[in-house]
Amino acid sequence: MSNDTSAASLLANRPFVVSVLYLGTYFTGVSGVVGVVLAFVFRGGAQEDWEGSHYSYHIKTFWLFALAVAFTAIAVISVIAEVAIGGFVALPAAALAILAGVRSVLAMINAVQKEPMPKPNSWLI
Repeated sequence: MSNDTSAASLLANRPFVVSVLYLGTYFTGVSGVVGVVLAFVFRGGAQEDWEGSHYSYHIKTFWLFALAVAFTAIAVISVIAEVAIGGFVALPAAALAILAGVRSVLAMINAVQKEPMPKPNSWLI
């Protein structure tokens, strides 16, 4: 098994690119949308066996990001409206954002090693 980690081979590693886009969401706020679209597009044409598990994993990770954003929006709106649930919703939002980030890093590591995701259908790690 070849583990070529040159820049060109990493950019050709489609699951790696999706992981980078997901991690970029923490800075851009929108690159995860591009990542999930690519995951759906790439899923139909997975070139190698290990890639297919990554796309299922990435799509679930996107929904964790989306849920974190929804909880964050609820927390912000409740704080602005002076409703007492803001603090209760902020904790799950943070936990989901951390979980999505950890999942993205794990997917990136496995993509570089060209290994399938061990539990692609899990919502946890």
